[in-house]
Amino acid sequence: MNTKNSKISQVSEYAFITYFFILTFFPFGADVIKMMCLVTMVGCLAYQMVLEKRIIFEKTALNIPILVFFIYLIIASIFSKNTKYCFETLLHDYVPYFIIFFCMVNTIHSIEQVKRIIKAMLITCGLVCAYGLYGYYTGIAARDDRLIATFKYHSRIAKYISLFLPIAICLFFYYRSIFVRFWLGCLVFVSGYAIVLTMSRASWFANMVAVIYIAFMLKKKYLLIAIIAMCPLLFVLLPSKYSMHAKTITQYDKFFSSNKILGERLMCWKASIAIILDHPLLGIGPGKRNFRDIYETYRKEIREKEKKSLGDIPAKTIKKKKVQKVESLSHAHNIILHMWVETGIFGLAIFLWMFTIIFYRTIKAIKSIAENRFEKMLLVGVSAGLVSLISHGLTDIFWKTPESLFLWQVIGVLFLIIQLEGNRKRKDILSSHSGNS
Repeated sequence: MNTKNSKISQVSEYAFITYFFILTFFPFGADVIKMMCLVTMVGCLAYQMVLEKRIIFEKTALNIPILVFFIYLIIASIFSKNTKYCFETLLHDYVPYFIIFFCMVNTIHSIEQVKRIIKAMLITCGLVCAYGLYGYYTGIAARDDRLIATFKYHSRIAKYISLFLPIAICLFFYYRSIFVRFWLGCLVFVSGYAIVLTMSRASWFANMVAVIYIAFMLKKKYLLIAIIAMCPLLFVLLPSKYSMHAKTITQYDKFFSSNKILGERLMCWKASIAIILDHPLLGIGPGKRNFRDIYETYRKEIREKEKKSLGDIPAKTIKKKKVQKVESLSHAHNIILHMWVETGIFGLAIFLWMFTIIFYRTIKAIKSIAENRFEKMLLVGVSAGLVSLISHGLTDIFWKTPESLFLWQVIGVLFLIIQLEGNRKRKDILSSHSGNS
């Protein structure tokens, strides 16, 4: 790589790091700075094409699925009742997702750059968790006695941490330096403690799944033993409100009868299924406003039907449920239902196709890399973060801003590692052939 290309790549790297930092601390603001970072990424790619006098577009396994998905979203938006809003969603949400991914795999060229990006991500994660802990105990970054840090809602900071905590755990096992391990250990502790204070049961479950995944992928059985030992220990050490909250995860018989466990989600799922039955092919169109507007209509209809079905039951046998004030919901509280509602059966199929490819390529790359290499540990950590995030999708979604912006940065890193590893192997094959000749 010549000097100019190297400098362009470095500028792009700084743009990614800046964007990540700003997005973490100002997830719902600083739009001008975020836009400048995105423009810088695109500008670096364009300038690189001008210098090399060719179209630079690395082939990845996601290129075709992303293109098909985007074309399909345009079609779904055209047939939506709120076409203008759907196209605004595509422009403001989906376009940045794909800009981040394609610019990363086309402008970052070395594993050293990947290491710096990951280091910046983990430091930023640690800083926002530390701020969250400070804000929780001072009351400036808490809501309903839950840690929210800079994210307004506890579930969003929980998903953010869940994406990066597994990476820190895997790198802790990779590095042998006591100094590096100390700081990674501090990051794991601070992040883990922050997740506990979010009171997010989905996150507690998702991170347990991620750690189990890491234990199997790295063949570290003692991680499983540590989880088994840690759970009862946390029940003893933590205040009763946390242990009582955690117990509801295993109360399967009360899932559909207790408002404390699923809350409004059960009604949300019923309404989502009803919406799917009415809009099975193309959905209602992308965008949270579409769901918010249509949900209340379906919710009222379902409530009326339930009241009629209970009409013949004596009043004494009906348990009165306390109706809580529900905020306007903007998603289906389940990633499968959400994608089906917004994009129809074909959009859901393409979505599942993309993530199948992501995990297939990742597992394949992990198996092909030697045990003690940084790339393998990072791939396991990144894929464990994705496993954790997808586990959240059972009762929540991750396909919205800012969560999806973090998600596509991580997916970009993942495919960048796979791409760099493939380039390295091709060079080794060529050098071995030239040596034999």
